[in-house]
Amino acid sequence: MSFLATVNLSFSYKKEVPFFENICINFQRSDFVSIIGRNGSGKSTFVKLLVGVINNYSGNVIVKDRDIKEYKRKELATFMSYLPQHGLTIFKGMRIKDFLLLGRYPFKNFSDFSYSKIDKEIVNYALRLVELEKISNKYLNEISGGELQKVLITLSLVQINPLLELDEKILIIDEPLTFLDINHSFEIFTLLKKLNEEKKLTVIIITHDLNLALKFSDKTILFDDGKVVSYGRTKEVIQENILRKHFLIDSQIININNNYHIYFNSIINN
Repeated sequence: MSFLATVNLSFSYKKEVPFFENICINFQRSDFVSIIGRNGSGKSTFVKLLVGVINNYSGNVIVKDRDIKEYKRKELATFMSYLPQHGLTIFKGMRIKDFLLLGRYPFKNFSDFSYSKIDKEIVNYALRLVELEKISNKYLNEISGGELQKVLITLSLVQINPLLELDEKILIIDEPLTFLDINHSFEIFTLLKKLNEEKKLTVIIITHDLNLALKFSDKTILFDDGKVVSYGRTKEVIQENILRKHFLIDSQIININNNYHIYFNSIINN
């Protein structure tokens, strides 16, 4: 059974100029996968194809043994949540609890603007799961960047309903660490790993922080210029020779008590 896979996935921004060609990637249940690569390598485009935001492609995206194009958006939203990079300025004046209820909107009728007792239970449970109860009555414009990212992850959980089992569900996030300090970045990855390990949630995340990818992710995909350079166990993908070739960075990967850390030495000039 294919839980989530791309089969001969090809895509072009311009006619007769292929960007992706015949990409075949298979994700397993409860994977924690980092997607890495330099800017413009195809990371965001790939996840947009993966969740159906971009649909003018050839090949197939298979979700639970069905082509993604066979799903209605509401059905897909019950088990797959996609958190893009930007786009929340219009909600900044909302209280966090009210904002999180928007995660239940895909399951409402067009004219239904009310929320049920179950909707509110889902929000309250998600807040406890992510440990945000203390700030739930604050407004979005009153919280820090790190807290906002946690709220957005909570919104994604509200959508896929954490009251039910999460082992059949998928969270896909495009670069959640932009503008965050080291503390908040580490906290976000720790939260995602907790959801992955304890709740068996499948997590696929685009990140530029290779050290966090190395520490937390089980598998990693490396993109370069629209091509999948490598996909496998993270410690096999993030290696010194690969960083040199595809990131133009001279580095050392140090193992301290089975914790791996990348020490960046210098930039390699073209």
